[in-house]
Amino acid sequence: MTENKKTNNWKTIAIIFIILFTLETLMIIWGTVLIQEEEEKTEECYYNICEDYPEAYFEEDYCYCYDYDQTGKLVVAESEYMK
Repeated sequence: MTENKKTNNWKTIAIIFIILFTLETLMIIWGTVLIQEEEEKTEECYYNICEDYPEAYFEEDYCYCYDYDQTGKLVVAESEYMK
């Protein structure tokens, strides 16, 4: 009886580790996809939308293009929601 219980314990632990490893892998893949999407949006903002402006900033799906005013300070010249 003791030997059967030991066999079940390692099987239970193995199943738990398999589930945890699968969840970890899925979270890593999900995080990688999110980072790749963010980088694509940032490049779209900097190189396509704000290509005619000296400065650009991307934050939370909003792209801000900056231009210099008469005093030399940066002001928002254009903004666009990217979704």
